[in-house]
Amino acid sequence: MQDTNWSRGLDIEVRGDDVVSHSGSVVTRMLADATGLTNALSDALVRPDVIHDRGRVVCDLAVSIADGATCMSDIVVLGDQQRVFGPVASMSTLWRSLNEIDAKALKNLTAARNRVRRRVWQLIAARHGKIAPVGTCYGDIEGVIAIRIDATLVTSYSDKQCAAGNFKGGYGFHPLTAWCDNTGELLAIIPRTGSAGSNTAADHIAIIDAAIAAVPAKYRRRLLITIDGAGSTHDVLDHITALNARTGFSVEYSVGFDLDARVRNAIALLPEHVWCAALDATGVLLLCARPLLELSQRQPQCHRCRRHLRVLPHVRWLRRRAGRAHARPFRRRRTHHHPGLARRG
Repeated sequence: MQDTNWSRGLDIEVRGDDVVSHSGSVVTRMLADATGLTNALSDALVRPDVIHDRGRVVCDLAVSIADGATCMSDIVVLGDQQRVFGPVASMSTLWRSLNEIDAKALKNLTAARNRVRRRVWQLIAARHGKIAPVGTCYGDIEGVIAIRIDATLVTSYSDKQCAAGNFKGGYGFHPLTAWCDNTGELLAIIPRTGSAGSNTAADHIAIIDAAIAAVPAKYRRRLLITIDGAGSTHDVLDHITALNARTGFSVEYSVGFDLDARVRNAIALLPEHVWCAALDATGVLLLCARPLLELSQRQPQCHRCRRHLRVLPHVRWLRRRAGRAHARPFRRRRTHHHPGLARRG
């Protein structure tokens, strides 16, 4: 088990000499120790035959990234301050530590993180009485855990393993991530090559299952999963619908999709009284007065699941009605029987 006594005897002084840089990393490192994350990582990567505990090495790498590190060599920022952090692994030790992680070790690391998350959420609930609600411009959604799924592009400036050209003309990686909107933490991530598809159903199903497994069991009963247009595939929505069909569980979703000319023309024929005002992320009426339309009772049932459609109509059509023709982009979102899903921020 990793010794976490390095922080004993540390004091904070406000003075102009003998200062410590990146002192915020001390708090992050202490938090990992206090929650049991460091010891959990050590148990997952146990290597009694080495000097540097592998859990501490991985923890220090995470602390460095949180402090702004962009490459592995940036871990020297901690290593150069042994009076504060104690012994820190060198870059070569860090390389070896990461190279030792195989599929079994990854599984152990995931299990360790999930165990620690369960304890941390217990501490949050004990202090605040609950896990934070999902914030929307229409008000907070209590008792629901929101999982936000999105891919991100990571640029590689040299030829690296699994780096490839992406759909936006860049070069690097295209990982798929899942975040807990209530707490702001990363639940799961799937590393992918830069050429990975944006709407690959198998990857989205895998990240959904991994994210749900990362949520403490007590909080898996009421879930909201949001994905952009990449999630608008039959396989993904059928999978979520099957999860929602389990007794005692509610798994709702909000995904984006393209509004083609047929849909826009149909929306334009709807009467004035069916529209309502649109709000921004803070709950304030949008200055351009773009209205919202609830089509839950105006569209046919889809295959094996009910989908509701809330649409921001084409702004050009709105302005034409006021005699000011002007083309602008429009936004759209499809939701699964859940009111008030405009995302904060």
